[in-house]
Amino acid sequence: MAMNFKIFDNKETFSVYIADILRKQVHNNPTSLLAVEMNEELEWAYEKFIGETKQHPADFSQVYISTVGKPQTDILNKLQIPENQLHTDGSSDSLTSILKDKKQVSLGLLYLDSKGNIGFNDEGKNESLYDARELFIVATGADKAEAVKELYNAKENNQDAFSQIKSHRMVTVVLDREAASSLDPDIVDYYSYKFA
Repeated sequence: MAMNFKIFDNKETFSVYIADILRKQVHNNPTSLLAVEMNEELEWAYEKFIGETKQHPADFSQVYISTVGKPQTDILNKLQIPENQLHTDGSSDSLTSILKDKKQVSLGLLYLDSKGNIGFNDEGKNESLYDARELFIVATGADKAEAVKELYNAKENNQDAFSQIKSHRMVTVVLDREAASSLDPDIVDYYSYKFA
């Protein structure tokens, strides 16, 4: 297990961190396949990501992006990725079609909701997400605190989503302080992250 937590004080540093992770993924691996969950809590991070790619140009000519969940906006179109490489219907079938040519999702960015749902709503369609080389689980707000605690305490050898995520070789759970509020204070202090 290599589950790591990063807890941020505010939305600004939280969003900058996520944007930086996405930009570095594209920069370091220009043939990446990104699977990113569309959620209004992540829109600011996507805006920052787009801004970072303008400040530090990235080559998107071979990058594929597949959304998880139907986007409410067309924010990712601002990246100017070739049309056939940006799949925004948000379905697991769309990701599966890309995986015929790619072996694995390079980076999965998923949102943990207050009911503990992560990824596609289709039962059993999240295997390709949970098998990503690197996985980021994002949660914001006090209403996610219990779900975060359940993820932290999940057993590794079960078949449920939290167990699969916790067993992942490289997963980072990115939280704000409210989402981390049900964790032990020592854990919160240990994982609090100052990002410059």
